[in-house]
Parts: sequence; C-alpha cells; structure tokens
Amino acid sequence: MMNWVIYIVFGLLVQPQVNPKKTIDALNQMPYEQKVAKAALLDKKFLENAQSAHKIGYTLGEAESYSNLSLIYYTQGKYALDVQYSLKAIALFDKLHEYEKLASAYGELGYRMKRRDMKSAQYYMQKGKRIAEDRKFTQPLLGIYNNYGVLKEMQQSLDSALYYYQKGLELKESIHDSLGLPYSLNNIAGVHLLRGEFARAKPLFERALDIRARRKDQAGIMESYSCFGDFYLMQNQPKPAIVWYQKALEKAQELGYIDFIQKSHKAISECYEILGNSALALKHHQAYSQFKDSLVNTQTNDKIAELEVRFQTNEKEKEIVQHKNELLEKNIEVKNARYQMAGLGLVALFVSLLGFLFYRQQKLKIRQQQQEFELKSAIAQIETQNQLQEQRLDISRDLHDNIGAQLTFIISSVDNLKYAFDIQNPKLSSKLNNISAFTQSTIVELRDTIWAMNSNDLTFEDLRVRMMNFIEKAQSAQEQTQIIFEIDSKLDALVLSSVLGMNVYRTMQEAVNNAIKYAHARQIQIQIKKTSAGFEMKIIDDGQGFDLDEVVRGNGLHNMQKRIEQIGGTFSLDTQVGNGTQISLSIHL
Repeated sequence: MMNWVIYIVFGLLVQPQVNPKKTIDALNQMPYEQKVAKAALLDKKFLENAQSAHKIGYTLGEAESYSNLSLIYYTQGKYALDVQYSLKAIALFDKLHEYEKLASAYGELGYRMKRRDMKSAQYYMQKGKRIAEDRKFTQPLLGIYNNYGVLKEMQQSLDSALYYYQKGLELKESIHDSLGLPYSLNNIAGVHLLRGEFARAKPLFERALDIRARRKDQAGIMESYSCFGDFYLMQNQPKPAIVWYQKALEKAQELGYIDFIQKSHKAISECYEILGNSALALKHHQAYSQFKDSLVNTQTNDKIAELEVRFQTNEKEKEIVQHKNELLEKNIEVKNARYQMAGLGLVALFVSLLGFLFYRQQKLKIRQQQQEFELKSAIAQIETQNQLQEQRLDISRDLHDNIGAQLTFIISSVDNLKYAFDIQNPKLSSKLNNISAFTQSTIVELRDTIWAMNSNDLTFEDLRVRMMNFIEKAQSAQEQTQIIFEIDSKLDALVLSSVLGMNVYRTMQEAVNNAIKYAHARQIQIQIKKTSAGFEMKIIDDGQGFDLDEVVRGNGLHNMQKRIEQIGGTFSLDTQVGNGTQISLSIHL
C-alpha cells in the first residue's frame, strides 16, 4: 500500500519535459494565411518566441521569429517596426549562413518597401534574387519573381513585369503551389487590365479567386475582391466596382489589414465621384486620408531611414574588418620577404635610393597632373550627359502625356463612332477600323521610342523581352507563319547603349514584317549568337525571295542597312527567287 502511494506522488512530481525548440518552431511554422488573419493578436506571441529562442541560444528560431514579427507589423501598418525586425532577421540568417532564408528575407523586405522607397526596394529585391538564382533556390524565387514584377509594373515597365510574372507562374505551376499561384494569376491579369485587354484578364481573376475560396485563404480572397473592383473601375463601371471594393474593405477591416483598408477607401471614393455622389466620395476620401497619414508620416519614414543606415553601416564595418585582416596577412608576407632580401640588397638599395626617390617624385607629379586633367574632363562629360538625360526625360514625358493621350483619345473616339452609329457603309466601317489599327500600332511604336529614350544603357535581357513580346504579337496576328527565336544565353551579361539596342530591335522588326507581308513566308528563324567582338543576328525566311539585280531597294531595306551601319555594324542580304531570304547583322562592341 505504501509503495503504491509513493509511486503516485512521484508520478505527480515528475512531469514530462517539453522540448523548447519544438515549441518555438511550432509557432514559427504557422501557415501564412493564419498569420495574416490573426496579425492583430500575434505580435506579442512572436516577440516572446524570439526572446525564448534567445535565452536557450537557439539563433535560427530567434531569426525566424523576427522574420514572422516583421510580417505581423507590416500587416498592422507599423512600418518602422517591420523594417527593424526584417533587418534583425537578415543579420542572423547571414550569420548562420542560412542563405535560402536570407534570400527570402531580402525579397520580402524589398517588396514591403515598394511604396515608400523604390530605390531601397529594388536594392533588397535584387539582392535576394541574386542569392536565390546563384544557389538555385526554388522556394525563395516563388515570391521574388512575382514581387520583382510588381516593382517593374510600378515603374511602368510592363513588358519586364509580365516577363517576371510568367517566370513566377511557371515555377509555381511546376510544384503545384496553390498558395502563391493566385498572386501570379492576378498580377498577369493586372498587366492585361493596364493594356485594356479585359477579356484576357477576367478568366485569370476568376481562376485566382476559385483557388483561394477552396483554400479558405481569407487574405487572398480580400485581394481578389479588390482585383475585381479594379477590373470594373478600369472599364468605367463604378457600380459593380463599389460592390467588390466594399467586400474587400470588409475583409480588410476584419483582418486588420491597414494597407488594403486604405486602398479600398480610396477606390470607393473614386467610384462615387464618377457617379456624382459627392457626399459618399468625401466620406471615403476622408477615411483614406486618415489611414494614409498613418502609413506615411515623417516620423515613421525617418525611423526606417535610420534603421537602414544602421544596417548598411554594420555591413560596411564587416567589409572593412575583413579587408583589414586581408591587408594584415599580406603585410606579414611582405615583411617576411623583405627580411630575407635585406641582407643581400642593403648596400645596393642605399646607393639607388636617392635616384629612385627623385624619379618617383617626378613620376607621381606627372601622374597627378594627368589625373587632375582626366577628372576635370570626366566631370564636364558627366554634366553634359546629365543635361542630355534631363532633356530626354522631358521629351519622353511629353510624348507619353501628350501624344500618347491624344492617340488613345483617337482610338476611343473611333470606337465610340462605331458603336454610337449603325454604320451600314462597308467602306466607311473599313476606314474606321484602319484608323483604329494604325493608331494602336502608332502607340506601340511610341512606347518603344519612350522605352529607348528613358534608358542610357540596356541589358540584353531587356532587349530579349522586347523581341519576345513583338514575336508573340506577330505570331498571334499571323498564325499560319511559324516564328522560331533562338538566342545565346551567354549574351545576358552584355550591356548595350539605348541607340544600339533600339536599332537592332527595329531592324529585326522590319525584317520579320517584310517576310510576312511581302515574302509570304511559312517559317521565319531568328538566331542571335555571341561572337568574340560582339554578337551577330540572322533572320532567315522560306518565302518567295526576289532578284537583287532586278528589284530596286525600298525604304525598308535601305533603313535597315542605314540603322546597322549607323551603330558601326555590318549588314548583308542574301536572297534568290523561290529560295527565301537571309538577312545577317554583325555588331561589334
């Protein structure tokens, strides 16, 4: 009897030990949807989690807690705290060499800073992208490609944005990422909206909402509601837009998502303004202003800047310490070598020292004068380039704001004429269609011109995206013609001047148009290969060809040759009747 009592008492006193790391990890691994949905309540939990991890020396758990805490504060609209804990997490991931988590943390920080500091946002996003691509990490790239596309879209680079959205979508589909897939679908649809391609946008929005509804992803459903509001507002249908924005606002208020509360109020205010309901427009605009002031106040921005400077300073100090250690090691090696040679060269060194010092002094003086002259020349050149760049930006802005708006007005006016009047005359209807098509083509040409004017230098990646976009449109317009595009991957590292890149692009565009329009080609091959001096491009078609001796070169062929020769390249044309045409360009860099 006594033994039985002792056994029970001992069992009550000795409780099973819980592994503290598992408790910390369990909170850190909470699904993303739950973290966003319960953001208003989780800040204290993750802060306590980080403190517990720090006490037991569990640095990885501490870093992940800080990363989660930054997401919670971002959702709450506390942006200074978001940046503070993001940078803490990044420092710990870097210290632990957890490069996959480090890439994700950089990408998330870049995305969250997009509306406050685009320059810093790009810096952090590119840093995360570089780490993930160099080390072939799939998981971080799921978010980074999509979010990098958002930054490009905010900078009006729609072709680049669509390129990265498509890369993110392909990656997510390959691993069946049902959480991230709707974000890519909505972003691609958003680009179609900006281009006025509403029929292509709607099924993508519907697919994204369907996936989120099946997952019961409340934060995602909120974003999809807002996307449908944008869909109707951009078609000038404010009433259905209000319904969707109101649903998004209710979800955002339920989740405590400040950024979406602000966005929804602003959008609803714009809708009521279109409807002429000034009272409700004012009400929602006042609500938007209230949240806007809380999002971008001077104190918050100053705090974020202070945190960034502190972080960058720490990074620089690490580099300086590392550099000093390397210099110290080199100095030790040099000293040892000097000691070994000292006995043998002491007398010769003393005799030649005076002559060497005099020669060195004269040489340094000449070099200093030369450097001063080069510096003055460089400063003058930079000032000239800056003035030219400002003029180019002013011209491109005027083209976009004035000519672009006027061309868009022409298209809208033609469309209104077609739908407002029952036009029975086929010639008049055809003429209106021709005017609309020509104006749309002019807008595309205008975009290309503005794109080139806004860039001093272009990467080959930018040029490739432009070419692929043009080929895709040409293929869809002429389905019976097959266009094969091959490009050497070694060219990605090349940087081209905007003039060179634009002339190569225009030449390719003219050659493909000629092959389709005049040669009636069934297949067109575009090959771009790297050479020792630069690169070469060939456009080969199987069209009807022509006799060089009998055909007078028109403006198209003449312009292509002139463009290539203007940038110091060589242009050649090889064609025979019935045997197609080959155009070859050789560009020297």
